[in-house]
Order: sequence, then C-alpha cells, then structure tokens
Amino acid sequence: MSELRYSFASRVSNLIPSPLREQAKYVQTADDYIKLTYGYPSNQAFPIEKLAKLSDKIYRQHAVEFMQYGETEGIPKLREQLKSRLHQYQNLDVVSNDILITSGSTQGMDLVFKIFVNEGDTVLTEEQTFIGAVNSIKSYGGHAQGLPFDMTSGCIDTEALEATLSADTAHRIKLLYLIPTFQNPIGTSMSLEKRQEVYDICQKHQVMIYEDDPYGDLLYSDIESIPKIKSLDTTGNVIYAGSFSKILAPGSRLGYLLAPKAVFDKLVLVKQVADSFANLYWQYLASQLIDDYDFNEHIAYLRQLYKVKADAMVGALRKYATKDMTFVVPDGGYFISVKLNDDIDSSAFYDALDQRHVGVIPGNVMSAAGQGYERYFRLNFTLPSVEEIETGIQRIAQAAAVAQVKQ
Repeated sequence: MSELRYSFASRVSNLIPSPLREQAKYVQTADDYIKLTYGYPSNQAFPIEKLAKLSDKIYRQHAVEFMQYGETEGIPKLREQLKSRLHQYQNLDVVSNDILITSGSTQGMDLVFKIFVNEGDTVLTEEQTFIGAVNSIKSYGGHAQGLPFDMTSGCIDTEALEATLSADTAHRIKLLYLIPTFQNPIGTSMSLEKRQEVYDICQKHQVMIYEDDPYGDLLYSDIESIPKIKSLDTTGNVIYAGSFSKILAPGSRLGYLLAPKAVFDKLVLVKQVADSFANLYWQYLASQLIDDYDFNEHIAYLRQLYKVKADAMVGALRKYATKDMTFVVPDGGYFISVKLNDDIDSSAFYDALDQRHVGVIPGNVMSAAGQGYERYFRLNFTLPSVEEIETGIQRIAQAAAVAQVKQ
C-alpha cells in the first residue's frame, strides 16, 4: 500500500516546531546543564502548603462545580476578583471592558489573533519579541513585522510606527503586539510618555494594541510602577493580557484578557470553539487563594526572591563578562539580554558554550524576522540557583574568550 499523502491547510504549511520547546526537551532534562534559558519560575515560588490546604477546602465545597461543565467566560467570582485588583492597583476600566479567563496567556493571544487576523494581514511587534506570539500570528496566515527598538527608552521607534501605519493604505495592519513592561527578551520597560505616544498613534490609525503583561507585578528596583497602556485607553483600542503563570504556577494554565465588550463577545465565541472553558479546578483554587490569603504578600515574596537572583546575575556579568559583551540591567521580570562584542565569533561562542553545558536562548530565536540578532542572547535568572548563576556566567565569559577573533 502506498503511504497516504496528507493535505494540510495552507495556514500550517509554514509553521515549524518552536525552537524554544524543541531545545527545552533536551536542555531542561539534562542534569549536567546549567539552565539560564526558559521563562520558568523558581521551584521556591510555588505556595504549595497553602494550595494543598485550599485544595482540600474546594474539594469539600466546590467539587461538583469544578467537575462539571463551566462558563466559557470563567467562574464569576474569579473574574470579579481580577476586575477588582486591576481597577484598584492598575486603574484599569473594568466597566467598559470585561474579563475572559483563558487557558494560559498563550491561548489569549491565539484567540485575539484569530478574531482579527486574516490571511495576508500584518501584526506589528517589537523586533525582538516572544516567539510564541510570532508563531500564533503565522498560524492564521498573518505576517509578524518587527519595528526598530530602542533599548535606552525600552520602546519601539515611534516615528517608524507612525510611518508604517500611514503607509498602510490597504488597512492590512490589524494589531500592534507589545510587551511594554519588563520586555521579553530584552528586560526593558517603556516610559509613560512613550506609552502615551504609542497609544495616540494607534488610536489615530484605528489599530488595536495587544498589551501582553505576564511580568508586570515583578518589580525589583525602587522605581515607581509605570501605568499600563490599558490605563490610558478611553476608546476601546487596547486589549490587556495577564497571566498566573509567572506569579502562581505555569501548570495552572490560567491567563486572562481584559477587552472592550464588543471584542470580549467575539473572544467568548472563539473560545467556545477552542476548549469551551479554562480549567475549573485551578480557577476555584486561584479564587480561594485570593480570598483566604494576602495575594499582595505573595507578590512581595516573589519580588524579594527574584531580586536576589537578578542582582546575582547582574553582579556576575559585571564581574566576569564586561570585557566581551554588554547587557541590559532590568528593573523586573525574568530576563537579561546580552550582546556579544563585534570581535566575538557568535557561532564559535555558541559551540564553546554548548561544550561547557550552559543553556541560553539565542537572539534570532526571539526575533520577529528570525535573523539579525546573532550577537544577542537571553538569560533567565528566576529558575537557577545563585550558585548556578555564578558558575553559568563564568562559563559564558570563558566561551566568549575562546570565541574571540584573532586580530
């Protein structure tokens, strides 16, 4: 019998496995690797004892509810709790907007791109950005177009944004996808003035902004929290995305979207097709955690835990690596972006790093175009121990020294 030839839809023909997840299969399971790679929280970050107690409580009080079918929008109590927190602490409008609980923030962006992006449409992004968003855009036949990014201001080039939108006479640009706070992979944060400027440009051209904010609570420096772009939104131009992955547990697969009600209604429809509703057990568990404990205290604990690690990585980079590379010092989040000097052979560097069993994320993997960032790489400081961070940065410096081009 001849082998069946599968006729796949054109929208998946150009998709390739995520380099992050493919590499993760090896590096994350290799005991002899120092993993400065993926955006994993620390194993110390999980409130396991509290969750164990709450799990018993919700089994006694809500077992039937979370074992049955649930509402696509999410359980009402958790949605109201999130609205209350977003209004109280972020000054977001929760009257003209509504909250949809999603199966992780990744599903949130997938649903948004699904309702806005037709084949051949464009979504603007930062030049270096989250690869999951790029792949999601491509899955609907869209094109992710990176805009120049200024690491000093932590912002896309607003002149380029204005020029790009002005030139789009066919109106094929549907969204601007941004990670304005503790950007992934760079670690920078956009100033309030730049956020207002970006919002005004997009509002003028009637282009939606997708504000992805999984790290926004994790501030480690003494700077004041910068208002969200969504807090500036008076015209229904911004969709705000949050997540429990970085502040509770990735295994919860809980994210959420705060969207204008007309957009919210469409999101509910496509989520009904996708999975009907997000995991009810974890929705009840997260809601009960917010009810019974001080969630701000938990956030404060995470900030303290990760500040120690962030400071350790910055200190190690300053101690060992300033000769051959430069780096961005973040105010929060999970990552530090590093750039090799021009006299370092990037291919030789990655070979030398692999030999020394240190995992990092190459810059091209985290770029909209998939090229042009050979000299950049991303480091994660939340998962490894302080000792692993110190050793890992030492090995990175050794790899750079080995890869230096002979003059």
